[in-house]
Amino acid sequence: METMARTGLWGSWVRFWFTPTDATGLHVLRILTGLLVLTWLLGFAGQENALFGLRGWFDTQAYKDASRLQNTGSMPAPITWSLVYLCGEDETLVTVLYWTSIAVIALFTAGIATRITGVMTWLAVASFTANPAISYDGDVLLLMLTFYLMVGYLLLGWRSRPGWSLGRLIGGWDGLLLGPADKPPSVAANLAVRLIQVHFAIIVVVSALHKLQSGDWWSGTALWYPLFPPFKAKLAEIRELAPRRDFYLVVLSLATYAVLIWQLAFPFFAWRRGWRFVLLGGAVVGWIGAALMYKLPIFGPAYFIAALSNLTEEEWQFLTGWVRRLPGLERLLGKRAEPSAEARSRRTARPTVTTR
Repeated sequence: METMARTGLWGSWVRFWFTPTDATGLHVLRILTGLLVLTWLLGFAGQENALFGLRGWFDTQAYKDASRLQNTGSMPAPITWSLVYLCGEDETLVTVLYWTSIAVIALFTAGIATRITGVMTWLAVASFTANPAISYDGDVLLLMLTFYLMVGYLLLGWRSRPGWSLGRLIGGWDGLLLGPADKPPSVAANLAVRLIQVHFAIIVVVSALHKLQSGDWWSGTALWYPLFPPFKAKLAEIRELAPRRDFYLVVLSLATYAVLIWQLAFPFFAWRRGWRFVLLGGAVVGWIGAALMYKLPIFGPAYFIAALSNLTEEEWQFLTGWVRRLPGLERLLGKRAEPSAEARSRRTARPTVTTR
């Protein structure tokens, strides 16, 4: 069985999911996702009862009416569970839940008690994205990122501490910011990141297949409508394009087909090191396009963070190495310029994953 784990299709599968890796990538994804979730949720400050409470814009009666429409397919988003429902119509409880969630997400972003705050962060995101009144396309990405980060930190380091302790139960300070450099490689860190990679690849490809159901994407004119919304575009603006209309339409078509090709081919280049410029370049272009054309400020950054999950352990160490050496950050992150000799030997001699 040990030989099977090393070679062949089964060996590749085992190595893909269960090879112990450095947790730096997981820590960076946690920080970036936490900052994004904080930015998203703080945007509702002062209006939390109007947006989330059962006495707000989407009140108790609206939920009752929506539940009757849910099976008809006319709802913009399905009605799901939420911790906000436990607050009833008490506006004070909604406010307390909202600001408690902000505090918990901030602790998770900083890497404090990650085994507990990771679960609470996912619960907060799931609860505040459940309201159909504020549903938007980026919700699924926020839910995906926080869920797999929660899984990763629940498992991270669990078997590295013998016996039972409070630090083992709550995750301690292991995830503090970028984490210590001499931590041993972890299967949990690799598994969580791989889950994000695979789920994101599915989302990207399914999005492309959905676009192919529309004739506008086949004809290469799909980007025309977000650039010139029917109820906002002015006739004078359209007429200004007349002298160079052929060139403009060709460029628009090429951009449309480039989006489709990037999304359809995503699984073929996402895990190839030589294609990082395509991976990250496409994610940056998507970020800009989502913000400028579709007015989705959160979707683009979440898309980019999910794309970053495809970076390798060596690439993460290269990118974060200069961050650790910035003046002032060394004291904040702890003295970790040089990993210990034991840590270096562990990284150069990774344990072989076997099956029983």
